[in-house]
Amino acid sequence: MRLPGRCLLLVALGTLPAQEAHVRINQAGFLPEDPKVALAFAVERLSGEFLVRDVASDAVVLRGPIESVAAPSWGSAFAAYHRLDFSALQAEGRYRIEIETPRTISREFAIGRYPGYHEDLLHFMRQQRCGYNPFLDVACHQLDGRSFYAPFPDETFVDASGGWHDAGDQLKYLITASNATARMLLAFELVGERFGDHCDALGREGRPNGIPDVLDEARWGLDWIHKLHPAPDVLFHQVADDRDHRGFKLPDQDNADYGWGANSYRPVYAADGKPQGLSEFQSASTGVANVAGRSAAAMAMAARIWRSEVGDEVYADRCLRAARSLYAMGKRQEGVQQGNSFGAPYRYNERTWADDMEFAAAELHRVTGEQGYFDDAIRYARLAGTTSWMEYDDSSMGELMARHYEMYPFTNVGHFALHALVGEELQGELAGYYRSGIERIVARAATNPYGVGVPFLWCSNNLVVAFITQVHLYERMTGDMRYHATAIDHRDWLLGRNPWGTSMFEGLPAGGEFPEDTHLPTTQLLGVQVRGGLVDGPIARETHAGLIGLKLTEPDEFAAFQPRDLVYHDDVGDYATNEPTMDGTADAILVMALWSDRAVEPEQPAQPADPRFRYVEGGIVRGDTSSKRMALVFTGDEFAEGGTVIADALDRHAVKATFYLTGRFYRTRANRQLIARLRDAGHQLGPHSDRHLLYADWQDRSKTLVSRAEFEQDLEANFAAMRPFGIDRRGVRFFMPPYEWWNVEVAGWSSAMGHRVVGFTPGTRSNADYTADDAPNFVSSEAIWASIQRHEAEDEHGLNGFLLLSHIGVGPARTDKFHDRIGEVIAWLLANGYQPMTVDELLR
Repeated sequence: MRLPGRCLLLVALGTLPAQEAHVRINQAGFLPEDPKVALAFAVERLSGEFLVRDVASDAVVLRGPIESVAAPSWGSAFAAYHRLDFSALQAEGRYRIEIETPRTISREFAIGRYPGYHEDLLHFMRQQRCGYNPFLDVACHQLDGRSFYAPFPDETFVDASGGWHDAGDQLKYLITASNATARMLLAFELVGERFGDHCDALGREGRPNGIPDVLDEARWGLDWIHKLHPAPDVLFHQVADDRDHRGFKLPDQDNADYGWGANSYRPVYAADGKPQGLSEFQSASTGVANVAGRSAAAMAMAARIWRSEVGDEVYADRCLRAARSLYAMGKRQEGVQQGNSFGAPYRYNERTWADDMEFAAAELHRVTGEQGYFDDAIRYARLAGTTSWMEYDDSSMGELMARHYEMYPFTNVGHFALHALVGEELQGELAGYYRSGIERIVARAATNPYGVGVPFLWCSNNLVVAFITQVHLYERMTGDMRYHATAIDHRDWLLGRNPWGTSMFEGLPAGGEFPEDTHLPTTQLLGVQVRGGLVDGPIARETHAGLIGLKLTEPDEFAAFQPRDLVYHDDVGDYATNEPTMDGTADAILVMALWSDRAVEPEQPAQPADPRFRYVEGGIVRGDTSSKRMALVFTGDEFAEGGTVIADALDRHAVKATFYLTGRFYRTRANRQLIARLRDAGHQLGPHSDRHLLYADWQDRSKTLVSRAEFEQDLEANFAAMRPFGIDRRGVRFFMPPYEWWNVEVAGWSSAMGHRVVGFTPGTRSNADYTADDAPNFVSSEAIWASIQRHEAEDEHGLNGFLLLSHIGVGPARTDKFHDRIGEVIAWLLANGYQPMTVDELLR
C-alpha cells in the first residue's frame, strides 16, 4: 500500500505540520446500536465541533464536541488526542466525519451489519490448505512424510498430507490446527445461521454442497487430525520445520530439502512428551495434553455436530472414538508438547495444557453424559483458573521472545464449554476466571486513547481477537455487558482506529486501507491478494529490534505515525508484523460473524450521477461536453509493441494520457521499462483487470459471467501487480473493465471497492485498432482515422468530453498499426483547439 497524496488524513513522510489533523476510524463501520467513537490527533490541541455527513445526500446528520483525551502511553510525535463520539447516530447508511478547523475528512464508513466478512476469512483459510489447494488448484506435499520420535523406526512413511500451511511458510502444526478446527466449530454452534454454502468439500467456490462452508473447512482440519492419530498411542504434532524457510515458493514447488531431495518427503514429528529437536534448538516438552486435549475437544464437538446438524452418523461415531482416544492419551501424559525448530530459536513455546483438557472433558461429557469426564473437567478448570496472557504485566520481552504462544490458545474456551453444565456456584467461579483477565485488559486500555489493553507480543492481533472473544463468551455466560464498549474499542483497533489508520485484515474492507505487501507467497510470487487474512500486527519496539532477519524493502510509509514504543509495517520484509496467520484468522471468524449478516452479496452503495457526464450501465463513457477537454486512453494486456511510439508522440506534444493495463501487463518483465517511463512522464496508470476476463455476456449484457468473489479477486490482483511501480490503489478513482464491457452489477461491485467504471466514448472506430488483418471485422487505420474526423465534424459537441480509446499493442496478427498515427492524431486535436488530458483530469 502507498499513502495517497490527495488524502487529507495523511501527511508526507517525515512532516508533521501543526495545522493538520488526522482521523482514525473503524473503516468497516458500526452496527446501529454500537458505541461509535473516532479518534482525531494532531500536534496541537483541537477545539470546536466535528460533524458527520451523509455521503449520499451530503447532508450534515450530526454535530458533536471534539473531546480532548489523555496522551498515549506508547509515545508519539502527536501530542493532542481527541474523541469524536457519534454513538447517537443509528440510522443505517454511509457517512464520513469532518473537522472544520483544520479541514480534515475521514474515510467513508457504514452503519449497518457487515457484509459477510467472516466468509472472507474462510476464503483465506481455503488458500492455506495443504494437500489439494483450491485457491491455486494444485496438489502439494503429497509425500508428507517420514516419522521421527514415533514408537516405530525413524523415517517410516506416514500419511500426514492435508491440513493447513501455518502462515507465509508451509509448515503444519497440530498445535495451531487443532485450535483452528475447534474454533470454527464453536463459531458454527454460536452463530451458525450466518454462514453460507458457496463451496464444496474441496473448497472450490461456486459449488455448494448442502453443508455450510465453515463446516467444510473444519472438516478439513478434522480429517487431518484423524491422520495424525492413527493408533491409540500415536499422535503426530508437526510436519516439517524451519528448513522450510528458503524464500517464497508455491506449495507444489517446494524447494526445501530435508535429506530426501527438494519437494520430497518432509519430517513428521510424533508427540512423545519429551524435549525434541534434530539440531541444537531443543523444545521444552513435558507431555502431550495440550495437543491431545484440543484435538479431543474438536473431535467431541464434531461428533455432536455431524450427528445433529449434518446427519452423518458414521463420521460422528468416528470422531467420538477419536475424541475418547485422544483424551485418554492426554490424561496419561499431562504436560505440553511444544513445537520443533531446526536452525533458529523460534517455535511455538506453549506452556499451558489444563485449559485444553478442561475443554475436552467438558465436550466429551456433553456428548456422552459420562460422570468421569464431568469430574475431570472441574478439576482441570480449577487447575487452569485465571491462567492467561491477560495476566502479563507488560510486553517487555526483548530478544528472547519467551512468551511467543506461551499461553496458547489465547482464549480458554474450556471455561465457556463447562459453564452450561454446572450449578450456579461453579458458574460464578468460571465467570470469575474470565472476568479477572478481562478487567486487567480494561484497566490497561485506560492508559491510551485507543482503548486497547493487550500486551504487544508477537502476534498481538491474535490477542485482540482473543479479548473480544472472551468478552463475548463472558456476556453469554452472565448477561453482564459492562465490558462491551472495551471489546468494541478492540474491534475498531483491528479495522483502522489505530495509529497507522489501517485494517489488519488483508483486502478488508473493500476500498479501505489494508495490508497489501504481506509476507505471503501468493501475494509475492503471483501478485494476488488473498482477502481475509489477519496479519500478526503491531509489536513492542524492544521485541521487534531483537528479531532475526527483519529488513524493510521500501521506505516506511507509516514513518510519521509510528509510536515510540510500537511498530507496524506493511512491508514484506517485516514478517513479525505483516504476515497473515492461519490460526489467528480462524480465531477471528467468530468475531467477524458477530457483526455480519448471513453471507449474501451486499447491496451496492450507489454513486450519484454527475449530470455533466454520460453513463452506460453505471459506467461513465463521456465527460463534460461544454468545453474542448478530452482524454486519450490506451489499454493493454498481452502486447506492448506500440508503447515507445505512443510515449514518444505524447512527449513530443507535451500531452498527458491514461493507460489502463492488466495485471498480466504490469507483471511482464519486458514491459517494466516502458511502464516506468510512462509513470515518470506523469501519465496516469490504472487497472484493466488482472487476467482480462469477460465480465458480462456479449448478447445478454445483463448476464454476469463472474461471481463477485472472482471479480474482486481479479481486480485486487491487478492492483497488487501495480504496487511495485509505486501506484497506490487508494488514489485510483477509475477502472476500465476488460473488453470495455460491463453491466450495472459489475459497475456496482467496482463502486463498492472505491473505483468507478469508465469506458470509451462510442462514435468512432478507434477501439477497433486491434482487429487482425485477415479478420472479418478488420478496420484499417485509415478507416479509423477517417471515423474520428467524421465524428468530430458531425457531432454537435465535436469531441468535447471524449474518451478516445486505442491499444498500446495489438500483436503480430495486425500489421496495419494505428499507434503509428498517434502523433498525427494528437497534432490534429491540438490544431483544432482540443485539450487532451488524463481521465482523472477530465472527470473532475
